[in-house]
Amino acid sequence: MNIQQVAAELLISPDTIRRWERLWMIPPIKRDNNGIRNLTKRDLQWLKFAKLLHAMNISSDFQIEYVKLVMLGKYATLARQTFVEEKLAQLQADYQCLVKQIKQIEQLVENEELD
Repeated sequence: MNIQQVAAELLISPDTIRRWERLWMIPPIKRDNNGIRNLTKRDLQWLKFAKLLHAMNISSDFQIEYVKLVMLGKYATLARQTFVEEKLAQLQADYQCLVKQIKQIEQLVENEELD
């Protein structure tokens, strides 16, 4: 697939794909002899993952470090797993905090309606 097709499928711009690749937020995309990107199913999976992390406001630093660990292969499996588990724990804690804050706002709204 070419970059235009993938961008249209994922509803992101080709420039976003190029930027994510340039910044190492996704692994390098293989190119043909003319230097044209030829995206594979694996590239598509990486782009979906990057899009998800972007939508969740996960830092680009996390994405870059994760890609580096993946590129190291099986030697970095434990480090990669630990890295992701730590991020997941942080996200879960953030989620719990957000749920509490939402409940507080709901109570404020409820109390305002009663006055």
